Amino acid sequence: MQFDPLRAFPYPVLRPGSSDYIDSSMQTVAELIQSDDQLEITAEATIAIAVEEIRALVEAGKARYAAVISCRDTYFRKAMLSEEPQLSERFPTGALRGEVLICPYVVAVEDIDGFVCPWINSEFGSGPFSFPNGAVLAVDEPQMIYVDRETFKPISSCFYLAPNENVPSNEWQVDTSEDRVRISVSPALKERIADARNSKEKRSILLNSIYFGAVVQCLAILKNTEEAEDLRWARIFRQRLADQHLELDRHAETWLAQQLMRHPFSIVDRYFFGEAVE
Repeated sequence: MQFDPLRAFPYPVLRPGSSDYIDSSMQTVAELIQSDDQLEITAEATIAIAVEEIRALVEAGKARYAAVISCRDTYFRKAMLSEEPQLSERFPTGALRGEVLICPYVVAVEDIDGFVCPWINSEFGSGPFSFPNGAVLAVDEPQMIYVDRETFKPISSCFYLAPNENVPSNEWQVDTSEDRVRISVSPALKERIADARNSKEKRSILLNSIYFGAVVQCLAILKNTEEAEDLRWARIFRQRLADQHLELDRHAETWLAQQLMRHPFSIVDRYFFGEAVE
């Protein structure tokens, strides 16, 4: 089903641009993540439903969260279903190219009777309502992500470590003037960082120190100057911001860095404090 805010349904559907539900919403964050070996792409979608009664249908097994992934260039189409609001599935890299649409839904997986919700517009009456098996209960606007070999690469591909004898052993320097951002460290520190990459715990510290600082600096440059517009790392940053619907001028660099790096402190919390930060 294509998203059409003007489409009429014989029952209330939670969706943008519609008054079927009052003061309620469905919000989706979707992204595509390429594996380190570039052989697979993981599609992820997180769906947030503000209507408790619709969430209760999913919890009762009468409905499912769903996301349809489609690619016009490769004729690829795949539906994901889940009992959880986080959906994830892996595909071969070649399956997706160019414009990729991720369309999020909540759908009935059996006939539903006796549905009552105080947020349904009074124009539908007081209910109760019935939904047939396969009915769309909620739908969000499609999330469009553009996939190509260059801008689809992860943020981590923008950086490389370079030894520099002139950098003190407890410091690092960031140079954004090249296609890839150079992080200069002392030769001794570079060796320690190479060893740290073999440990998940130590990698979490690297993400939240050197790399987090470098991402913040890159974002500040993109926000305040035009000097990097034609550089490869800048194109990747801007594509990742667009994919996650993040507006550079509306948010602080530190907050944007956390979104682009997928909340790196949650990894520290998992390994050192015992649970992940929500």
